[in-house]
Amino acid sequence: MARKGIRAGIAKINTDTDLRLGFVAKIRQILKDNPKEFDPRKFLGPAREEMKGIVKARMELFGSAGKA
Repeated sequence: MARKGIRAGIAKINTDTDLRLGFVAKIRQILKDNPKEFDPRKFLGPAREEMKGIVKARMELFGSAGKA
């Protein structure tokens, strides 16, 4: 659907909500699996990597990967 919109001329697609949802979901997963974990480096790093994966997938979906 996104590619169809882009071909139709849509130039802006907001993805912030998906990024935040992915970030928080990863933190929740880590804290659920390791409830005694309190070092933010143990969950913020993986959450940031989750966001990077979402951004990479979106760039590929939107046809903007490799154009920088």
